[in-house]
Amino acid sequence: MKRPNEMKLKRGVAALGAILVGASISSPASAQEPGATPFTMAVVVDDAYGRAIVSGKFDKAIKKITADGNRSTNRFSHQNNLCVAYLKSKETDKARIACDAAIAIAETQESRATKKDRDRAVLVRASHSDLAIALSNRGVLLAATGDAERARQDFVAAINFQTDFSETVAANLDRLDRRRAPEA
Repeated sequence: MKRPNEMKLKRGVAALGAILVGASISSPASAQEPGATPFTMAVVVDDAYGRAIVSGKFDKAIKKITADGNRSTNRFSHQNNLCVAYLKSKETDKARIACDAAIAIAETQESRATKKDRDRAVLVRASHSDLAIALSNRGVLLAATGDAERARQDFVAAINFQTDFSETVAANLDRLDRRRAPEA
């Protein structure tokens, strides 16, 4: 029989949905512009109104997650999904706060996981996955707001965790590098 932490890890990894974010959020049509480079962000679909975010109902998701402004600050899925929803709603300051909060929560989970003996490997793997997702999402935010160097650092850090999400993060890094490369 599987332990609860193993089931949670599989549910969490399976629950990721991808959403594309245009390379520049200053223009609403940026994703359709020639040469625009979309990045992929991860959403926890089965929690924190992830399905609403994937279906483009960003304002509804923000309203529900924050309970009309009273943000839940202690859940990774809430902060991660707010990061995506705020960025898609072009509220970059709020997106930055949510992305940083998701990373802080994932780092705390990792710290706690390494201190526990029982189910340590499962907990560490789950926290690494959350941290990789949060770093990649913040990397997308940074790339979209013009901070390519810090975006690159977040993408590389996320790839180094070697999670199931690493291939997607590597694609984001490649998009960033292609966008930054001087045109011939």
